[in-house]
Amino acid sequence: MDATQPIYLNEGGRRWRTRGVDAAAEAFHRGLPGYAPTPLPDLPDVASALGLGRVVVKDETDRLGLPAFKVLGASYAAHKIIDGRGRPSAFVTATDGNHGRSLARTGRLLGVPVRVHVPDGVHPAAIAAIESEGASVLAAHADYDEAVRRASADAVASGGLLLQDTAWPGYEQIPAWIVEGYTTLFHEIDAQLAASGDEADAVFVPVGVGSLALGALVHYRDERRSGWPAVVSVEPDAAACVLSSLHAGELTGAHR
Repeated sequence: MDATQPIYLNEGGRRWRTRGVDAAAEAFHRGLPGYAPTPLPDLPDVASALGLGRVVVKDETDRLGLPAFKVLGASYAAHKIIDGRGRPSAFVTATDGNHGRSLARTGRLLGVPVRVHVPDGVHPAAIAAIESEGASVLAAHADYDEAVRRASADAVASGGLLLQDTAWPGYEQIPAWIVEGYTTLFHEIDAQLAASGDEADAVFVPVGVGSLALGALVHYRDERRSGWPAVVSVEPDAAACVLSSLHAGELTGAHR
């Protein structure tokens, strides 16, 4: 580990508990065509180098035919929306890549048009992958936060429905369903470790916009569990927005 990397320790974090969520999302995903738990391979060389008994990694390179876990959230949120409100005229979102493609795939399977706003810096291959699912891609020519604002305005103006994986005051239910969808991944990990008589001592999870990290906390801080592993969030230097916000004591829009 590079000792120069900044670390934020939340002393009260290990004591925080939540009621968690039921396994409705996992049951939904298990009913999807082609569903299978993704692999949890061991990394013995990494474990040896770190002096640990066991290190495993959740391999999300093929989740329901897509190269990321994001389809778990998009598909479950779309299911909850249609189940409770009916089929919208269109789904609208903003993305850096995988969330948009996952929603595009979900919309294609459901017969709902999808429009995806992308910020500057999204690789042309990622845009092409979204378009290959039948979605319309709109370049924001701005940063991610502005792309989200434009997607929200698009949904209001067009009568479509915003399905975004980040929340703000007044827009919380759909992101919560996305988070709930991601908990399927952690239910799988529990079962896969239990099959060899193990359980997690520590879970390292990337932050991104925060939805997967929150899914990990909702799952591993459930008061009904018999044990609560450490949950450690990680993010790259170039996009360390959560760490910046924690050190600043307020929300920040970019890495400082």
